[in-house]
Amino acid sequence: MSYSLSIDRVERYLQEVFRSPVKVKDLKLLGTGWHAEAWKIVIECEGKERSLVLKFLKGERGFGHDYPADRAQVLLMAHKDFNKLPNHVKSVDVGYLDTYGDLHSCGNYEEFFILMEEAKGRPYIEDLKEILKRGSLSDRDVRRLNILVNYLVDIHSVKFQGDPDAMRRLYYRRIRDLVGHGEMIMGVVDSAYPDDFKMIDKLQEIEILATRWRWMLKKYYHRLCQVHGDYHPFNIWFTDDDKLTVLDRSRGEWGEPADDVTCLLTNYIWFSLLDKGKFTGVFETMFRQFLKSYIDSTGDEEILKVCQPWFAFRAIVIASPLFYPDNPENVREGLINFALNVMRIDKFDPDLVNDLIRG
Repeated sequence: MSYSLSIDRVERYLQEVFRSPVKVKDLKLLGTGWHAEAWKIVIECEGKERSLVLKFLKGERGFGHDYPADRAQVLLMAHKDFNKLPNHVKSVDVGYLDTYGDLHSCGNYEEFFILMEEAKGRPYIEDLKEILKRGSLSDRDVRRLNILVNYLVDIHSVKFQGDPDAMRRLYYRRIRDLVGHGEMIMGVVDSAYPDDFKMIDKLQEIEILATRWRWMLKKYYHRLCQVHGDYHPFNIWFTDDDKLTVLDRSRGEWGEPADDVTCLLTNYIWFSLLDKGKFTGVFETMFRQFLKSYIDSTGDEEILKVCQPWFAFRAIVIASPLFYPDNPENVREGLINFALNVMRIDKFDPDLVNDLIRG
């Protein structure tokens, strides 16, 4: 990727930055490399000549720069941090290039936000609570289960169409994030569990096994597809007439379909533990029906060979005393046992779940 800059647009941007008339006397590409592309800009402002360097980060080589948001993170941090270190070259501004080729400043940032539409209906977690209280499935519950399966079947049918190197890079990124991202396995262990947690030794082993799984999963990069990335009952909403809305898509556009499937399925294990103390009853039925329907619709039997670390991640999230402080101890222990033991098997089978929960 290479960027195209024009003198008039650069002048308009710099006038925004300096709040004064600016004349661009020279604009040229300094060079482009693995990580970045840099432009030299010579300007005249308030009677003085200055030389500046404008740098873009590049995403097509990986290195954690795959998405524009990744590159924004690096540059926003650099803008603040460069100016705190003695003798470091100073950052004048940080900004963005819009879809029209105009440059804009955001150098005086303090915090960021996103503005969204309001979700209609109520979260699916309320359905699960009602099923737990009722002990049986209604026609609406079965209908919504099928809607949830079909939604994933539809979005996962969109496969990545880029070149194989890009496919490999983005899949590696997703499984690397699974293990080491601040919101995923290692980050959850560090931030959502106290250091004196009584099952901390099992969490340590989960991290070790997750690292091994990262290497085993690398050969499955052909599975890269469109994903949601956080398909759990708090992010799934239904209106009274069963219209589905999803919230908070996470960690990028492309990923492993097992991420979405296990995200919801682990909640059925959780509610089964809350209900019966083991994997049985109405939530086992929901689990099995969801998984069977998904595989029947997609033909994706391979998911049973790659889902284990994704199950583990979702289980330790739900087992966390920070996120779910009201979980009974037997439920918390069962989920952590499941997270550890599921990564010790080569192929997932619902018939094994109770053995995995027991530790």
